[in-house]
Amino acid sequence: MVVCGRCSRMRIFSTILALRRRFWSWIATGAARENAIIGPRTKFGAGAEIFNIHGDRSRVSIGADSHLDGHLQVFAHEGRIKIDDWFYLGPGSTIWSSDPVGIKIGKHVHVSWGVAIHDTNSHPMDPQKRFAQMQAIFREGHPRVDPGIRSAPITIGDDVWIGNSAMIMKGVTIGDRAVISAGSIVRSDVPADALVRPEPRLVK
Repeated sequence: MVVCGRCSRMRIFSTILALRRRFWSWIATGAARENAIIGPRTKFGAGAEIFNIHGDRSRVSIGADSHLDGHLQVFAHEGRIKIDDWFYLGPGSTIWSSDPVGIKIGKHVHVSWGVAIHDTNSHPMDPQKRFAQMQAIFREGHPRVDPGIRSAPITIGDDVWIGNSAMIMKGVTIGDRAVISAGSIVRSDVPADALVRPEPRLVK
């Protein structure tokens, strides 16, 4: 039997890439466990991060058998993220919380790539307060005192599927088994078993 040299090199290259991904996933998962309570068999991709600026590990909890390739953040002054088992977060997706109640996500939830789930405006509406917050962040890091950010809790039920590039805004509740189509902006509650499509736009 003749072995193709090019095929052999490709197999070696693929094996090296797989080992590299496993290594960086191991590094990312270890780093995540320092900033959150992580369930068994939950793993983080090489690009996944948890920014628990508050510093209290209990502010971020993720259940078992989950895989995350995105970014979670809890603000310095407040915020909570609680995720149940069998959760997936795609690359480039962000979950940010500055609300005292925070973000709660149920079981078997699939969040695609490029999704934003934020219970917060992140910055004050008042321009002077917004500039003061920016100065504080640049000089000292995120402020431990609420700089006047609007926030409201988000609840996502079980078996929800959120398509790529969707945005889930503060104060929203999404019922069990709902499907949020790609590109949707969710500003109000979604009942169980509902299908949400993007708002139609007039193109001139």
